[in-house]
Amino acid sequence: MSIVCMEVEARGILTPQRGGFLVAPPYPFTHALSAYTGCAYGQTACGQYCYARFLPNWMTAGLGAPWGLAVQVKVNAPALLEQELRRMSSARRRHLRIFMSTTTDPYQPLERRYQVTRHCLQVFASFSDLDLLVVQTRSPLAERDLDLLQQLPYAWLSVTIETDDMAYLQRLRGGPSLERRWQLVRQASHLGVKTQITISPCLRFTDVKSFGECLLKSGARRLVVDTVEGDGAGGERTARTPFARQEPAWSDTQPARELYAYLCAHGSEYGVTVGWGASGFCGIAPRH
Repeated sequence: MSIVCMEVEARGILTPQRGGFLVAPPYPFTHALSAYTGCAYGQTACGQYCYARFLPNWMTAGLGAPWGLAVQVKVNAPALLEQELRRMSSARRRHLRIFMSTTTDPYQPLERRYQVTRHCLQVFASFSDLDLLVVQTRSPLAERDLDLLQQLPYAWLSVTIETDDMAYLQRLRGGPSLERRWQLVRQASHLGVKTQITISPCLRFTDVKSFGECLLKSGARRLVVDTVEGDGAGGERTARTPFARQEPAWSDTQPARELYAYLCAHGSEYGVTVGWGASGFCGIAPRH
């Protein structure tokens, strides 16, 4: 199915965070950055459980298409970012903790054409004084921009690997290859890019030990486990998704808790920090 693509001029690009999982202790984020509204991955496995379809920025976008079949491209995002960062004093930039992105994937397929995320990273490369930038994705396309992430002392690449069972993902409509995501983590880590894996939400996996070992040996410095309760509404949003209709055990958090316990028990052996839920996402200590 074709994607409805709309180019728009945004009025702002750094969204202050005053509520939600990004402002959890111990180290809350200050802003979110989304270069797109909507996400073409909404027609793959992650779109089956994605709660972003229920959030205001999508509900009011007026694209007139189902989730995953329409995307707004904020074509002026890099210029806005440059303006907003340059207006700030260095002292203020030193407190910026930015999550990119909360409601869309910055490396969804349209990024290959528009390169909005890449151009935003080029802007960030002109500023060395920020505290934190987390780039959250499930897309192997992020490998294209490892050269830029290497230049940002405050950047973390965060890769979603919600299961080790590609056959299970295929039954849920597929998505980016798990093997290519593992390769992305390994390559980024090899190049010195600070990397974390988010098992978010933790889906059905093959075996806690084998999945746990793969995560611990991946090269990632941090692992964050979350459940469908991390949808910002205690699972109520997930209950309205196609995933809840397809997966009878969708609300069972026990597998995620077993994986978290395994990772916590063995993480120190590999020098890996393990986090849970919102506090895990907000667990990267300030640089300054």
